[in-house]
Order: sequence, then C-alpha cells, then structure tokens
Amino acid sequence: MNIDTKAVSEAEDESGSNSGLSVRVTVLPMDQVIELSAGDTILDVARRERIRIASSCGGHGTCITCAIQVTDGEIPEPHDADRQVFSERRIEDGWRRACLTRPVADCTILVPPRSTAAAVRTQVDGQAGEVEFAPGIEVLHFELEAPTLEDFRADDLRIQEAFPGKADRFDARLLAGFAEDVRRWKWRGWLASRDGEIVAAGPIDAPVLGLAVDLGTTNMSGFLIDMQSGEVLATEGLENPQTMFGGDLITYASHIRRNPEMADELRKLAVEGVNRLAGDLCDAIDAAPEQIVEVTVAGNTMMHHLLLGLPVKQLALSPFISALSAAADFKARDLGLMIAPGAYVHMLANIAGFVGGDHVATLLASEIDVEKPVIIMDIGTNTEISLVQAGNITSVSCPSGPAFEGGNISAGMRAAVGAIELVRIKGDELSLKVIGDAAPVGLCGSGVLDVVAQLYLAGVCDNRGRLREEHSRVRLINEKRAFVLADEEASGSGAAIVFTQDDIRNLQLAKAAIRAATDILLDECGYTEADLGKVVIAGAFGNYIDVASALAIGMLPDLPFNRFAQVGNAAGDGARFTLQSKAQRQLAVDIAARAQYFELASAPTFMKVFGKRMNFTETTNIKNKD
Repeated sequence: MNIDTKAVSEAEDESGSNSGLSVRVTVLPMDQVIELSAGDTILDVARRERIRIASSCGGHGTCITCAIQVTDGEIPEPHDADRQVFSERRIEDGWRRACLTRPVADCTILVPPRSTAAAVRTQVDGQAGEVEFAPGIEVLHFELEAPTLEDFRADDLRIQEAFPGKADRFDARLLAGFAEDVRRWKWRGWLASRDGEIVAAGPIDAPVLGLAVDLGTTNMSGFLIDMQSGEVLATEGLENPQTMFGGDLITYASHIRRNPEMADELRKLAVEGVNRLAGDLCDAIDAAPEQIVEVTVAGNTMMHHLLLGLPVKQLALSPFISALSAAADFKARDLGLMIAPGAYVHMLANIAGFVGGDHVATLLASEIDVEKPVIIMDIGTNTEISLVQAGNITSVSCPSGPAFEGGNISAGMRAAVGAIELVRIKGDELSLKVIGDAAPVGLCGSGVLDVVAQLYLAGVCDNRGRLREEHSRVRLINEKRAFVLADEEASGSGAAIVFTQDDIRNLQLAKAAIRAATDILLDECGYTEADLGKVVIAGAFGNYIDVASALAIGMLPDLPFNRFAQVGNAAGDGARFTLQSKAQRQLAVDIAARAQYFELASAPTFMKVFGKRMNFTETTNIKNKD
C-alpha cells in the first residue's frame, strides 16, 4: 500500500481538533469509555487503557490495520491521508484510522473484528525430540532434625552440612524468609541449588518448576517444566503485548528513536507478557509462579535487549551492533519477573545483528551436523537464515516486514477467527478457507501468500504482479485495481474484502528480500540451490504456509517438495532444551560462537539480486495453471 507520508505528517501535526475540553469516546464492542485530552488520538488512549486496536505500523499512519468506524455522535473530518485508503462511501459511513483521529465531540466508535481479534495461531509445539534431563538446577530434598539446646547450629550451617558443596550460598531474598518457612514446613522440604547457590525452597509436596520462553516479536510461547523429572507440564502461546505499538522490529526502533522513553514502555510490556505466561501456565496445574526456580529465554536481539533494558538505538543503525551477545544470567527479580525470589533468567546468546538467541535455539533443536548443506530459516517480520554444512554455520538476517503477519495489507489481520488462511482460484471460481469456519473479515499471513500465488498461477496477474482488468473479480477501487475476495454480503464485517495492487507489491517486497538473502548466502558459502540437501522452515508462520504457494511466487529455492521440512516452533524447543539440560545450554553457547554472521548490507550485489527477485517466474517444481 502506497500512502502519502507527507499527508500523514500533516495530519499528525494538525492541532485544531480536540484542543481544550476533554472528549469521551465509547469503544464498542468492548463497551468501554475512554477520555481524550487535547492532542490525543484514539489509538494513543486505547494503548494507555490497554484496549486492543491492531496497529502493524505502530501508529505512524502507513497501514490501515487500526481502522475504526464512528457510529454515533459527531464524525471527525477525514484527513487527506484517510481519503487515500477509504472509499468515499466508507468515509461518509464514518470510517477513519484510530492513529490519526482526534474526535472533536463525544462519540461512539466500533472497532471491527479484524482490528480486535486475538491471534489463535500462536505456535507452541515444535517437532524436536527429547534430550537427556540433566539441568543446571539440582533439587535437594531434606528432612532434618529441628534445632535444640544441644544442637544450636544456624539454619544455613544445618543445610550446608547436609549438602556439602551444594549450599555454599543462599540468595539474600530467599534467606530473609527461610527461617520462618522451614519451621512451618517442620524441617521437611526441598531446595533448588544452582552452582552452589540456594535460589529457592519449598515444602516437601510442592512442585519445583522451570519456564522456557520463546520471546518473539509478535508472539511468545512458554513451556512449564517439572524440574525433578523434565516433563513438560503445560504449554501456552500468546500475543506479545508489545504489538500494541507495532508488528516488527523496525517499527519498535522507530518509536524509540522518536521517543527514547518508549524503550522502557516496551520493556515493561515484555515483562508483562512473560509474567502472564508464568501465571497462566501455573494456573493450568494449580501451582504458583513463585515455584518457578529457573527461566530460559530465547529471543531475537531486539527482544533480548528490550527485556533486559539494554540500549537499542545502536542496534537499529548500521552497522547494527548489539550491546550484549554472550549468554548471560540475571536475577529474575531484577527484571521484574514474579517468580521464586532467588531464581535466575538465562538469556541465550545472540549471534550478531538481529540474529539472536531465538535463532540459536532453532539451530540447537535442528539437525546441524550434516554432510549436505542445509538452509534453516525462521520466516517472520524479521527473517533469519542460516546455511549449515559439516558443522559450519553462516547466518544472515533480512527485514521481511509485517506482510507475513497480515500487516501493511489492506485487509490484513493476525491469524485469528475470521481470517482467510487458504485461497484457491480456478477461472472465475474462488474458494476460501477461513479460520474458525466463520464469515471472512480479513487475511492472515498464509492467506496473503496463497492469494498472490493463486493470482499468478491463474493468470490474474502477470509476472510483474500487475492485475489484469479482464478478470471478473478485478475491480477499480479508488482508481486502483483490486481483486475482490468477498463482497459486502459475504464478508463478516459488512465491507468487501479486497486484495489490492499495492498489497501484491508489499508481498513482492517481502518475498524478494527473503529470496535475495538466500541467494546471497548460498553464493557467499560457495553453493547453489541445487546443492541443498534440505530447507528447514521454522516458526509459526512457516508451519502454516503452503510450500507450493511459497515456491510459486519464488520465495523459496526451486527444489522438490521432499527437500522441505516444516518443523514448527523450533525456537521454543531449543529454549526448552537449555532448561532441561546443562549440556544443551553449553551447546547453544558453542553454536552461537561457531556461527559466522554475514551482513547483507555489505553485499554489493544485494540490490541487484533483490530487484531480480521482485518479479514472479515459472519454477521447475510448480507450473503455471492456464
């Protein structure tokens, strides 16, 4: 979607709207009332009140995911920027963008389903197997005699003598309550020992838990582990709360550049998300978060830095340098996590640039000691790709944008109920598969990929992505061509669902970035795509895409289907492995150290290869359907 940024900037600078008295806005379907002061936009206040309104561009006015409708009261005048994306009919019906709208009087707004729907495709499970359970936490069970006048040893000495070399130190916060606790437990319980430090304690019948977290840009997933057996007790995936400020790393960096205080706000949201994971998972087994004695976190470099409160300005500017790359341990309480008082958080090592601990975790959970070269990629708003051969690892990163999460797409949305996830076109016939078997309200990432592939394969667009007007479903909307997926009567939102010429362009940009990165990585390592033994596709988006569609648009190497493997949440598996096994934790450190990072910006041919990969071309393994 091409939006006039000058018009957006002018819209943001207008100040004649709600200056003076505050304005009350009723938000439906939440039925909440928010109060706007001078200069506030609807999106500004919705964020403060934790009301979900999607905003893949972060509120910069360059997408339309925050579309809302003023249904009652005085309708604000539309900005020029809104006239670019809404038809005159929708403008008259009160459609505006929340990030640009400053009501001038009390009113009621409706947030449509695709702007409010919570994601249901937050991938948790991967396909990796199990590892030998030998964690860094040792659980020590004790049953001791109570002190007497004849045995007046201090509590710490009593424990240390029972467990020589395993209780050399006590966490200070734990020790503050231990004397009272151990007497209440009648000197029967357990201790969690970490490298000679007692970090947690509990009564004999209480569980000892660990939490592994895959901290993604848009989603996060958690695994609750029994630290006495290694068993996975519960899993959960949820949307990263940071997404209220955008859907990709570049958007977060832009927010922080404009307002440095935003870094702390994003940090708090990351902590909030991890605490919610801990609480939900413990609720599922009737336990308490205070019984979590260790956490491992795998995240890309930006997520890693934001959670730790590290500076990110230098990370977002060339040459993209991180403040910390080594694996590191932090007291959970220092980060704001509400778990056992002395527990540690282990952050997996980053490689370089935006290739972070999540990709290290993916590599850890994948088979990397192979003879034939293998590509391992995690496709998302930022795509990390590694080429692995005989123990050698070379990694690159490319910003593929939010299109794969439904962002910057006119009818885009998260993978939630009502999202079109599969599209098939045969002549003038169209078939759709919708998540939840509901009436369609938008497209999620896999649907976006599908529709572009189908448009090309069915001849509805040419190899440059240009829609052909002669097809019955191609219409002129706001003087631009668009393909109608569902008319107003069939749509669940009452508005037609269309895929525009600009939407095709945005997907082309994303797929060209990934394919160009793959091409240059292969060339840098001295291989061609024909040399590849396998392409491993990890992550939530990668698990749900149709590989045939990705091949059809040229996003993936042109290889037979049996050379592709979709492995689900490998990063989550890797994070789990580092919690369950001290040896796996060290192996993750070794993987990060072995990986050689190649910065695509330094490749003189990148723009040439990127331009070449923009167009669609016929592939050996997918033929055009005439």
